[in-house]
Amino acid sequence: MKKLLLITTSREPSRRTRSFAKDLNLAIPYSRRLNRGKATYGELASRASSLGAYGVLVVLEKRGNPSALLFTKPEGLELRKAFLLKLGGVTLLREIPGSQTPLGLSELALAVKTIPEGVPELLAPYLIECFRPSLVERAEGELVELKILGGSTGATVAFICATTDRECGPRFVVVNVFDYLKHSRIP
Repeated sequence: MKKLLLITTSREPSRRTRSFAKDLNLAIPYSRRLNRGKATYGELASRASSLGAYGVLVVLEKRGNPSALLFTKPEGLELRKAFLLKLGGVTLLREIPGSQTPLGLSELALAVKTIPEGVPELLAPYLIECFRPSLVERAEGELVELKILGGSTGATVAFICATTDRECGPRFVVVNVFDYLKHSRIP
């Protein structure tokens, strides 16, 4: 199974959007950040295929802030849109008190039994498809834990270093998901 995720931004990103993409790249061990420049989606697809990536995550922005995560899959010389995670807010790694840089951690894991009911439960399959974490009973050892928190009104996604129990990636709120394949929106 391919285990490389390319992370890039929309064209001419703001400093905050570039920082968010960099933080995501740090938190997801098998990701690679790609400076977009003037590259078209076709050129991104070609680059993803040559690197053996399973997907390209594009950080979109609105008014200088990250506003959505567009997950696409390379198919030949095109990127097929899979889904869009609409963001309600982003907290960069440097803005989280007591956070740390995840150095030397080579795995991302999700403890499935810790996912609350409601929106987090509906969001989980999309995050699993996008980030491809190992699904575990309990997050232990030298890994980054993908945490999905929230309830019936929304979901917050965080990255936690399992050895120190400190945040080691950006935190973001997902307000809804648009699935391009099913032509549906949740919640």
